[in-house]
Amino acid sequence: MLSTFILEISKTLTDYNFIHKDDNKFEGDNVDYNNSEYFVMFCGVSLNKKDLLCKYGLDKDSWSRYFINSYEKEGETFFYEIKGTFCGAFYDKVQKKWILFSDHIGSKAVYYAEYKDYYFISNNYVDLMKYMREKGSSFTLNEFSAYLLLTYGYTFEELTITNEIKRIMIGKYVVIENSRLLMKDFYKLKENHIKIEENDAIKEIDKRFRHALKQAFEKDNEYGYKHVANLSGGLDSRMTVWVAHEIGYTNQLNITFSQSGYLDEKIARAIAVDLKHEWIFKALDNGSFLTDVDNVTKITGGNVLYYGLAHGLSLYKYLNWKNLGILHSGQLGDVILSSSFSSDNDDENKNRLGLGAYSTALLDRVSDYEFRGDYGNLDIFKIFIRGFYGANQGLKDIMRFTETYSPFYDIDFMDFVLSLPVKMRYNHYIYKKWILKEYPQAASYIWEKEKVPVNYPFWINLGGRKLPLKEIPVKILSRLGISKYGANNKNNMNPLDYWYRTNNDLTFFLDTYFNDNIGLLSAYPELKHDCENLYFNHTATEKNQVISLLSACKIIME
Repeated sequence: MLSTFILEISKTLTDYNFIHKDDNKFEGDNVDYNNSEYFVMFCGVSLNKKDLLCKYGLDKDSWSRYFINSYEKEGETFFYEIKGTFCGAFYDKVQKKWILFSDHIGSKAVYYAEYKDYYFISNNYVDLMKYMREKGSSFTLNEFSAYLLLTYGYTFEELTITNEIKRIMIGKYVVIENSRLLMKDFYKLKENHIKIEENDAIKEIDKRFRHALKQAFEKDNEYGYKHVANLSGGLDSRMTVWVAHEIGYTNQLNITFSQSGYLDEKIARAIAVDLKHEWIFKALDNGSFLTDVDNVTKITGGNVLYYGLAHGLSLYKYLNWKNLGILHSGQLGDVILSSSFSSDNDDENKNRLGLGAYSTALLDRVSDYEFRGDYGNLDIFKIFIRGFYGANQGLKDIMRFTETYSPFYDIDFMDFVLSLPVKMRYNHYIYKKWILKEYPQAASYIWEKEKVPVNYPFWINLGGRKLPLKEIPVKILSRLGISKYGANNKNNMNPLDYWYRTNNDLTFFLDTYFNDNIGLLSAYPELKHDCENLYFNHTATEKNQVISLLSACKIIME
């Protein structure tokens, strides 16, 4: 992992121990500063660092001083103005107050625990477990979180896979003072809808998106790194790559991983060739990367499904990241700029249970959970739970090598987009309008999700959703399981069932892994029975959910 830390703080706040590991890739952004009044630690990148230094009249070598000046002026939420991906800790030695924080959307998770007379804090789950074990602590499986892995595919809010370790909730920070640990709010997504004409909305979306891109790509230039960006068949990565190119960031290396011959490969290749970008493709054929179970769990701590990270890691580990910059992506574009809800009325779907889950087979096991966050409505709820807590846990693999950022993360961009009427965002309406108006050539490539270009003219309304006319027969056949796009065929973004069915070595590995480790759940008979049922009687995705849990148990019980 790029920059990791462990803090051991006495509950009396009389002493602390700090361990910091940094590979110096973005050395000028990271801070490890200590004087008689303050301790400052910052991990990550600040994309608006120059603007913040200018605000306080500081030079480029005074980055650590920025945090102190901002704290003295703004108080506990001194980090609010920073844009980027980051986490950190701040100690006011005079007031005997610790402040622990992550960025607005929690892209760098921070974990904490209590043991005996100390608080333990880290941005690396497995390192934290190892350190606390050396102090005499032990860990136990959080059975409820186990069911979250088997349903949603990830833990969320404060919950982690162990009972002993908690996560700082997204949009909150932690203050430790007077021998107490308190979690406080600093950022909320809101949908304060404004009246705006469609063309004005498109112009503002484009302006803010381009600004966010420029800040991120300029961070590469600041360190002399080559631009590298994910590229698939979807809209999100396409817009990051395409718009950055139009702005002038043409020296890009684009990387793609998918099943050979699938649309993700074909579309990405076509775009990279037309833009004259360098391009690397990693074939995921046969699903052999799915055998890398325990190595991935050592990165995630078992708090998210392993297979979502294993496919990226199967490429990232072979690249020389020494001269490559931030991995730019389109992460969460579909979540932010589009909505699956046609209105902000919760009556449209009162039941939040299972919204964003990978499997519904065991939803009744988590049905009594009361969400702690104030999410306002279902749209914001889905952004947080499925996007911030779920999808963003898939960043941990690339963070072993470099920082990663998406322009859709930009808080000014998000705040504006979420101020638009929900109907404008519903079903990619304004998303497609933006592409068609501002980047018509980008609209001419096939959109993997719909299997037609964005500018395809013939759409019909079917069951409340607009679908391309040419794909209606395919959709019907797919529902029957006989289409070339069916779940058991390789023509799929993640053909897990196809790989499990056709790769005997993979099948043998997963079945053996299951049989060798299912005994780890003997102390939880109901959970063990549910895992056996899920593994033997459900889909390959659900098999992988079980395998993820068993791998987590190996780390917890070692």
